[in-house]
Amino acid sequence: MPEHSAVAAGFIMPHPPVIVPGINPGPHEASATVTSMRQLAQTLSRIRPDTIVMISPHAPLFSDYVFFYDDRVLEGSFARFGAPRIKLSVRQDSELLREISHRCDQAGIPAGSLTSKQMSRYQLASELDHGVLVPLWFLWEAYPAVKIMAMSCSGLPLAKVYQIGELIRQSAAFLNRRIVIVASGDQSHKVNSESPYGSTPEGAQYDNLLVDCLRENDLPRLLSISGELREKAAECGYRSIVMLCGAFSRRSVLTRLLSYEAPYGIGYCVAELSPDPDEDEPVPDAFAEGLSRHRARIAAGRRENQPPVVIARETLEAHVLGQPVKTIQDFADLPDCAPLFQDRAGVFVSIHKAGELRGCIGTTGPTTPTLAEEIMKNAISAGCRDPRFPPVEPDELPDLTYGVDVLGSPEPVTDTGLLDHTRFGVIVSSGRRSGLLLPDLAGVDSVDEQLAIACRKAGISPEEEYSIQRFTVTRYR
Repeated sequence: MPEHSAVAAGFIMPHPPVIVPGINPGPHEASATVTSMRQLAQTLSRIRPDTIVMISPHAPLFSDYVFFYDDRVLEGSFARFGAPRIKLSVRQDSELLREISHRCDQAGIPAGSLTSKQMSRYQLASELDHGVLVPLWFLWEAYPAVKIMAMSCSGLPLAKVYQIGELIRQSAAFLNRRIVIVASGDQSHKVNSESPYGSTPEGAQYDNLLVDCLRENDLPRLLSISGELREKAAECGYRSIVMLCGAFSRRSVLTRLLSYEAPYGIGYCVAELSPDPDEDEPVPDAFAEGLSRHRARIAAGRRENQPPVVIARETLEAHVLGQPVKTIQDFADLPDCAPLFQDRAGVFVSIHKAGELRGCIGTTGPTTPTLAEEIMKNAISAGCRDPRFPPVEPDELPDLTYGVDVLGSPEPVTDTGLLDHTRFGVIVSSGRRSGLLLPDLAGVDSVDEQLAIACRKAGISPEEEYSIQRFTVTRYR
């Protein structure tokens, strides 16, 4: 089968269990979503693909691995949602799974399944998750003869996630499979005040941008949505969509938005991607074009960087490129930089790539003669010595954004009522163990959560007693 013919369509589908008949005893408020899901189910029954590839953000997710459900018959129920009798059992396309896994291995992308012991060790369920089950319920109802293959959207870098989509297409073509790919995911979980997760302006901003991209058939723009916006929006659908877009790489694609609504403060988007029947010639790659737009935004933003950020970025760039070591004299002409050469303080330097952490190292107090030198030292450490990440490579430099947090003096706190996770960072201590967490971090929504994370970093169990200090930061971007 020609490679460009292997992917017949791609569906973007949300996964709120409440819309599955029999789960919610009363009426729900997502009628537009249900209507659109049934429309896609009818589209599927007309296409009659050999296999549906389900991409779920709620399958076991690893930052360095692509997980596949691997049972010959894939099963799952809605027991977690109070409806154990509502279940699905579907045949797996094991041959397609093996081919995709093989091609991932050849491409240097770790992928596969886990043994039962590994699943038990990580406390993972072998049953299908609701990210698969909810969309599949509607699709299977219209076309029960189909096989499926179910996988995670993976926490790998987005370029790899996109590449996996390409490998899915290549595998299907090699096996002469005609497939439909489902990108499962709810969008922002913080669209409005109805959300149980709270709301943030970035929630509606992200969802509106995503919907505009689908409505206007602009995949490069969709693929260049900033990671910072996605993180603040608390979405769980973007990576699945990126993988789906990868399956259409260098193809002219038509997008069709069927519906969008956020009745519970969580964005439910239903859309279809299909090959343009009037255009068979390859087109520029959407991800490459999106990356170009993203880098242009970063370059423009760097012109507005504050002096501490300029010091961090240029120091790391010189180090990674093997250029002469920067000294504080190299930054003497920066505006309003006198305090950087006079003051001393603890500093944290954080580096992000595509909105995801790429490195963060800091000091709780001064360890060098000047603040500028503290920044320089920690910038190199964040980029090259953070044990959680490999050292930054030269080709990554255009994609990196930087933050510098200068710490104020810590003060002891005996009443947690005096803490504010948006204003104060915390240091927790028990004996020689201590953990620090900066203030106003995305995904940290309460003081209790802030303290719990700081304690985990310190290796302090919830039952132990510990002391607390709070501090302010001056944040530079």
